[in-house]
Amino acid sequence: MPGPSQPSATLVLRPSLRRQLRTSRAMVLIVSILLAALLLRGGGFGVLVSVTAIAVASAVVPFYFRRAAIVVTADDVAVTGLLRTRRTPRSSLDSIVTAGLPRSHKASKSLAHLFVLDRSGRRVARMTGRRWLEDDMRVLIRTLGIEPRKLGRVASARELARTYPHAVTLLERYPVLSGALVVVPAVAIIFVVSLEFS
Repeated sequence: MPGPSQPSATLVLRPSLRRQLRTSRAMVLIVSILLAALLLRGGGFGVLVSVTAIAVASAVVPFYFRRAAIVVTADDVAVTGLLRTRRTPRSSLDSIVTAGLPRSHKASKSLAHLFVLDRSGRRVARMTGRRWLEDDMRVLIRTLGIEPRKLGRVASARELARTYPHAVTLLERYPVLSGALVVVPAVAIIFVVSLEFS
């Protein structure tokens, strides 16, 4: 189901699935190998887990990319995600910050990020180089008419949060936590599969 229509919109931007796949090739490959291994070697439980994961991804990913949008009207900025739409009056917008952030660690390749912040420094909209095209970022800047603060390459999300604490999430500031959210369930699945075959 696509996002809400905006007949008075002056700008509608959507993330790029092609860009997401191109910038996440390694992750897609790793997940695909794990799912294939579970499917072929995991017995009934492995088949259940892999088929469920594939079905959920096949439903959620296209749904998100059809629905997600940043819509700018004369009065507000509406950001639609997977489940909801947040609207912010344009009069409350304060700044745009652009930065190059590494994907996982300081030595990794950096991607362009754009943050639209309100007067209290809270994030109104965000465009990451993993999903959004740089051309769309430039279009958003021009449409909003706010001169961006260009930070250049930033070593980490935690460094960005020192200046703009509400621009990035807690999980981005502490990637160990986000890693744990992936590793712990994966280890649990492997443990259950190994018990079944022991």
